[in-house]
Amino acid sequence: MTSWKLMAVIAAMVVLAGSVGTAWAGEPEVRLRTKLAGGAVGGLEPSGHADFRARSGRARLNVEVEDVNLAEGTALAVSVMVDGMKISVGTITVSAAPVRGGELELNTQDGQSVPAVKSGTTVIVEGPGGAILSGVL
Repeated sequence: MTSWKLMAVIAAMVVLAGSVGTAWAGEPEVRLRTKLAGGAVGGLEPSGHADFRARSGRARLNVEVEDVNLAEGTALAVSVMVDGMKISVGTITVSAAPVRGGELELNTQDGQSVPAVKSGTTVIVEGPGGAILSGVL
């Protein structure tokens, strides 16, 4: 192949790569975030947040909690309410003090199932006695 043909092929590849990158960059990203709140548990008020992101067929849901006054190792059930349906998404295991919390992250890039949440979806974190924290995305 002559050098000018090779340069033309390379130039075409650069233009094509640039247009693909631009198309991806122009797609809208859905980002929903909420603070999680609830009543005191054993005199300590828990807190947390939930964050959902979706773009180009990829999605991520992250739920973090802290100051949950339950025994270390307690499993907290995380669920979402979408269109009136409660969907279980995973668990968070309470860590030792001083954090007394933990994190759940689901990511389709890691092969995990992420629920199709939307604005108005409620995130619920439950302990052995019921709901501890909740918030609306």
